[in-house]
Amino acid sequence: MKRVWQILLVLAVVGLGSILAIKIPFISKQLDGPKFCGSCHIMNPWVDTYQASAHREHATCGDCHIPHRFIPGAFYKAFTGTRDGLEMVLGLIPNRIEISGHGSQVVNDNCLRCHTKLMEVVGYPKNDRGKNCYDCHQNEPHSRYWYIQRESE
Repeated sequence: MKRVWQILLVLAVVGLGSILAIKIPFISKQLDGPKFCGSCHIMNPWVDTYQASAHREHATCGDCHIPHRFIPGAFYKAFTGTRDGLEMVLGLIPNRIEISGHGSQVVNDNCLRCHTKLMEVVGYPKNDRGKNCYDCHQNEPHSRYWYIQRESE
């Protein structure tokens, strides 16, 4: 019985270590950006619009879509990456990817993190108008108009 607990402890440490390793800068860089995120064909429209945006000069996919705090970011990236990978392998990916409610909050928090100085001048949309950043800036950095155009062709 003691041996089983030792094996379970080792598996837990290795599993947790693997999740946290995702946020080690060298590893994180390999698991981020348009080359990695665009490796699934269904992401092509999002990568194309990102490449055409001003954000491509200053932000990676993870800068917008992953929490920046170390532990929450590691777990979120591991969970969403595993989920998306399994859905792709099992053929469960829908024809169109849409961000989840939690993912939307992560993106909005990251908008505010990068654009804090601007928000101090113009006001915080959630506090002042009850909206998220992307409620008004729907085409940054992924042009939804472009995606709808492509979808209708």
